[in-house]
Amino acid sequence: MRTALLTAFLVLAGCTSTPPPLADHGAAAITQPITTMDELVRWMRSRTESCDDVRPASRQEFAQFVGPQLVDLYEPFMTEWTTCSLSSSYPKVGLVLIKDMRAFQQSWRDAMTAGRVSDGPAFSFGNGFAITSGYLGIAELDLYYLRCNYDDPQVHQIPADVAGCVFANPEHSHH
Repeated sequence: MRTALLTAFLVLAGCTSTPPPLADHGAAAITQPITTMDELVRWMRSRTESCDDVRPASRQEFAQFVGPQLVDLYEPFMTEWTTCSLSSSYPKVGLVLIKDMRAFQQSWRDAMTAGRVSDGPAFSFGNGFAITSGYLGIAELDLYYLRCNYDDPQVHQIPADVAGCVFANPEHSHH
């Protein structure tokens, strides 16, 4: 009886618990961590009331989203990528799981320093994932761009996990 009551309490406590507060910097300050594609699809559906026609996508499709010159910057950090449809405005959105956000940020900053890229990635980022539509992610999902060597006092920024980079959301004050 005592074990059954304890189990019932733990189940109820788990159902009613709230997620821990977000950190004050780095990817952990953007969203709660998402580590599986099922979690990411559920998160998208909870935010957009959509995310239909979910399907894994090929490397070639990913290269179409980012361009053939950038695919090598993203691929080492992708664990999975899938597309879904949100509406006629967003008929195909890519959902990307990132296995090491800190290493991705470092790699992007190094590519900028070396002159291989001139701006931050166009994706919008959460903790452990990215959405290929930057505007959708920034304006509607309250995600962030990754920017290095960036300072705009008019834009809401959170220090990234690597020095010299921030997560920036120019639409954050509009939410």
